[in-house]
Amino acid sequence: MAAFSAELMYAIRTLRRYPAFLRTAAVVTLKDIGRHRKHSNRISFAVMSTRASISVILVVLTLVPGITQAPTAPRMVAFTFDDLPGGGGLLSLQQMTAKLLKTLTAEQVPATGFVNEANLFTNGEIEARALLLDAWLDAGFDLGNHTYSHRGADSVAFETYKADLIKGEVVTRRLLEARGRRLRYFRHPSLRTGPTAEYKTALDALLAERGYRVAPVTIDHNDFMFAEVYARARAASDGETMERVVRAYVPYLESVVVHFESLSRQFLGYELKQTFILHANQLNADHVGDVIRMLRNRGYAFITLDAALEDPAYQLPDMHVPRGLSWLHRWMLAKGLPMQPEPSEPMFIRELFTTARR
Repeated sequence: MAAFSAELMYAIRTLRRYPAFLRTAAVVTLKDIGRHRKHSNRISFAVMSTRASISVILVVLTLVPGITQAPTAPRMVAFTFDDLPGGGGLLSLQQMTAKLLKTLTAEQVPATGFVNEANLFTNGEIEARALLLDAWLDAGFDLGNHTYSHRGADSVAFETYKADLIKGEVVTRRLLEARGRRLRYFRHPSLRTGPTAEYKTALDALLAERGYRVAPVTIDHNDFMFAEVYARARAASDGETMERVVRAYVPYLESVVVHFESLSRQFLGYELKQTFILHANQLNADHVGDVIRMLRNRGYAFITLDAALEDPAYQLPDMHVPRGLSWLHRWMLAKGLPMQPEPSEPMFIRELFTTARR
């Protein structure tokens, strides 16, 4: 126990020389005897008891963009955006969409957008709002179905959910077919696949019947919380809060990325082609470039959703769970393995988000 404490304190003292935002702490279960390693792109301290299967603290220093060395084999990730065309007034949506697509196009990042068609039927602006979806297609991106009104599968009866799903494909299918393309992908709202195993089985059958493939998410996070706090601050001309959100946003996302990279290695033995969820909103329109740079500095190449789903991991059985979870968690649960806690958003984000929702 004394050796454990001494080694752990050495790790902590060493890491204190670095700024706090460069550090990530994770709890892991390790076996065998203790060891101390240094890597070129991170410092890793793992201190183990000779007793098998004890929980210890693994402190990992992940260096900032520009310092981190990319892995020899590029990591791969597919970007997906939920809740198209977004909420709010038409002018703000037009500006947000133009800015988001400009960055994705300039950075040559392929993406798939998932549409809630209820967002089109506002103030009699169906044609103008449908043009926002046209803009995604004109820029070379793909579109999928996210249901009509974003109802969670856990909140409505199956027949109600089925009707909402079918209602949500009308405009998107027409726009794709006008370009000789096909509506192929479905994304569950809030990643909820059904409150019971029977519900999920019925939903899977419906999706297959209508020619859909589920668009899984492996890197899941709470960007929507940051986005709501940011939007409210922007509406109130609260630049200080906006800046605070922006400073916390990419470091939080990077901590989540690190978590799912590690989970993939632990479970699959390699890092799969990841699928990354974002939402169509002002925060991402303003700062998706920062997210892209963070991922590139971690060695990621950006690929289409089609290419990501070629990874054999996506053929694994996924466990029915009533919550919205990463598919990595679902695959692990299906094998009888426990979930591992994800990094949390900063407390101030959680508090401001909760206050706004009251």
